[in-house]
Amino acid sequence: MSDLSFFDPPIEIAAGSPRQEMISSRLRASGMRPYPASTPIDFSAPDPLLIDIATVSRETLDGLSRATMVQVHRHIVILDLSETQIPSAGEAVLLRRDRDLSGLRSRLAALARRASRLKEAEARRDTASALGVRIPPADLNAVPTLLYLGEGSALFLSLQGLLRQRGIAVTAALSRHTAQQYMAERRFAAALVDLDSYKEEDSLTGHWIADENGLGILPVIALSHPGLPLTERQNTIIAQATEVVDAAGRMAKIVSLIETVCRRLVAFTPLMPHPGEHRDLTDFTTGLFNLAFMETHVARQMEIATQRAEHLSVLTFCLDPALSQSLQAQQDFAGIIRSQIRDSDCPSLLRPGTFAISLPATPYRGAIRLAERIASAIDKRAPGIGTRYGWRITEKRAYHTPKTLLVTGQVGPMLRPSIAA
Repeated sequence: MSDLSFFDPPIEIAAGSPRQEMISSRLRASGMRPYPASTPIDFSAPDPLLIDIATVSRETLDGLSRATMVQVHRHIVILDLSETQIPSAGEAVLLRRDRDLSGLRSRLAALARRASRLKEAEARRDTASALGVRIPPADLNAVPTLLYLGEGSALFLSLQGLLRQRGIAVTAALSRHTAQQYMAERRFAAALVDLDSYKEEDSLTGHWIADENGLGILPVIALSHPGLPLTERQNTIIAQATEVVDAAGRMAKIVSLIETVCRRLVAFTPLMPHPGEHRDLTDFTTGLFNLAFMETHVARQMEIATQRAEHLSVLTFCLDPALSQSLQAQQDFAGIIRSQIRDSDCPSLLRPGTFAISLPATPYRGAIRLAERIASAIDKRAPGIGTRYGWRITEKRAYHTPKTLLVTGQVGPMLRPSIAA
């Protein structure tokens, strides 16, 4: 049997023996690929770094402190069992128990998604500026609204009053049906999901959030409870989250963290196409980004993916010729795309009946999951379209230009939804 562990995400481990062996073993069991830290540690390396506070040298701790001072952009994980004073580690992931290592892969996936989202928000503003459209800065006085999801959670009442005192409105939805109704009526800055409410594997709302991507484009703030063992479903929610907040310690501290995360999400939300807005950037028919925006933006995304050594995929949908002439079919298809993607995914209409979604930091298999989710939504909500379309995924390679990356998805063999099913 071939060893596929090479495809697991790597992580560098700074720890003394025998802790090094124990930590590496637990991380391998959770689907990561650990390797010993170099000497001296390179704090600018691309892979995440785990530091076991109790067993590393003073030199390593001093290096961590200096790296934090100059804001080195590397994902740092601090494993500190003794709760001793540690060097300021900015937004490092802090683990207080060895058993929390099992959920580290999901925590790192959330961090990577946050970094990708921030980079994409900046890139879209740059693209809009290059096309002569100025996007106004975020309103710092805006009142963010959170959608709270927690079945039977006692945490809501404690958070609600304190968050409102800080200018953040919170609406609670204790079921997926209520959440769907609220999301259809108004816009929220993010969904605040209490993981402790979804520890049962048969939770319908937990399944809706984790497996059906029920929250769609809405950013997710996951409230984690350090020390509690996480189920597979809870880890899936964390991996899909935009931000993770540890609900531990004084309530005032938890509320402060939620406020910081919420206002950051509002301030750095990627520009999204909406019907009637930014007409120089969007298609009049569907309200998605137009061809001119997409061609310029994909070039920018390719540069970022090369610099950060990340994946970039383009998912293309082509309606059958008869549907390509139908205004209603194109609007229905665009509406379903908008409801199923993340705000870091970039949707566009390249020409009548041909939709392309560029997916930063997303490999081929991630694009497949999105394609299947969109196909499932079309089957449920747009029976008039049925299976009268095909899709194809193109992952960026070194030989691609922005034009060939977009064109390849339109001319190659299409996978029909009847075959995909």
